[in-house]
Amino acid sequence: MLLTQPDHSHRRIVSVGMFDGVHEGHRALLRDLLDKGAKLHLRPAAVTFRCHPRHLVKPGNRVAMLMSLDERIDKLHRCGIEDVILLDFDEKTRMMSARDFLVMLHDSYDVEAIVMGFNNRFGHDRPEGIEAYREIGAPLGIRVFAAKEYRCDPSLAVSSSAVRHLLASCEVKKATRLLGHPYRLAGRVVHGKELGRTIGFPTANIEPLDSDSVIPGNGVYAVKVHLPGGITRPGMLNIGHRPTVDSPYAPPSIEVNIFDYDADLYGKPVAVDFIAFMRHEQAFESIGELTRQLAADRDEARRLCLNG
Repeated sequence: MLLTQPDHSHRRIVSVGMFDGVHEGHRALLRDLLDKGAKLHLRPAAVTFRCHPRHLVKPGNRVAMLMSLDERIDKLHRCGIEDVILLDFDEKTRMMSARDFLVMLHDSYDVEAIVMGFNNRFGHDRPEGIEAYREIGAPLGIRVFAAKEYRCDPSLAVSSSAVRHLLASCEVKKATRLLGHPYRLAGRVVHGKELGRTIGFPTANIEPLDSDSVIPGNGVYAVKVHLPGGITRPGMLNIGHRPTVDSPYAPPSIEVNIFDYDADLYGKPVAVDFIAFMRHEQAFESIGELTRQLAADRDEARRLCLNG
């Protein structure tokens, strides 16, 4: 259930966070939440925010998001979370102390327990350490539990920030390990210059549905494309400036060559799963050289998608 107003229908246990990407660390936290909820006979809920707090705190430094709000809510429900408590991070919320925030959760949503993620802190006073939160929660009747740090690999700390950094660095396979699934970019097909069609590699130009979406680093990727009608096809996607055929001052574009598919997609929604990074953009001496490289890229993308 999505809750945007106070609700007293259930006694609840919650975790608080943006849950952007609902990555492996989030899912480990949510499993702990579900387990404790079952033992305490409390309904599991996730408390999240409509927009990233930094959009208010540092409006000139917006955070690119791994998921849209709707995707986040759907993924949380799929993880077994019964209720998603959706809050607006406004000036009032920003000025709440940790105690004020816990009082609000207790009085508005009957929260009786909270599972805090590793290094998770909230409240403008940002108390240090789990014991400080326990001291605040105890008089309110809120039990505070600490989740252990989750690592899918000793060398890789799992966080939404780490995933964003990996995608910006074109390291999509490492990002997939942290997310537990390939990064997906949702968009709509828009008109482009149609240069690819003239050399035998027609492309669909993708405009992200959410302007705050994370865009991986420039280069050529093997991808799986989710099309209208439930169809999925492999493809190769380029992010960047097309240095062989375009001016170096041309705006960056996102273009995907979809294999074994030739329907009209203009104006229609698509979603792209990033399977593997293949190469950086490069300028070729001739269109013929570019075409030969694209043919090799296509073969490599097919192989990677088949194995990925």
